[in-house]
Amino acid sequence: MATATPDITQIIHQWQSGDKSAEADLYQFAYLQLRQIAQQERTRSAQKYGTDNQVLSDSMNSTTALIHDAYLKISSSDLQSIENKKDFFLMAAKVMRQILIDNARHLQAQKRQQMTMISDQDGDKFEQFMMMDKAIDNFSIHYPRQSQALKLKYLMGMRNREISELLECSASLIEKDLKFSRCWLQSKLV
Repeated sequence: MATATPDITQIIHQWQSGDKSAEADLYQFAYLQLRQIAQQERTRSAQKYGTDNQVLSDSMNSTTALIHDAYLKISSSDLQSIENKKDFFLMAAKVMRQILIDNARHLQAQKRQQMTMISDQDGDKFEQFMMMDKAIDNFSIHYPRQSQALKLKYLMGMRNREISELLECSASLIEKDLKFSRCWLQSKLV
């Protein structure tokens, strides 16, 4: 993911000091960043699972739908607590996670409403997803930096170098944080 041309931290500070045009710049930046992330994730999914996989065929995961949902959530969020690029990306990761959880819950509710038997596999996938969400919440409380690295890597699709710059620590520390995060989560989900 290439770094954007505008300095997001500067845009945020201009917006917070009352510059109305900076607000439009902030939302344009958010939209373009979310679009880039969604396109990267769709490309990654296509390369890993093929172009006819369920993730790509799910309309919720189409680039446009995902961007618009994330953009709407961000534009209706309280952005006063965002002070810099790091805060922005962490908020965007949180929004992406909420969209995925909401989508999973919606799909699960639809299956219950149809009064058909849910296959054990579908029920297990939903339960695993919800267990993962709770584990990430617990992990975030105890290991905030490692949690931030995990979210930026897997929800925002950032590279380790970009995460280390954003979190202002070494790339080797980010690698250790990600390895620790995966091991910790795996131990909680087994």
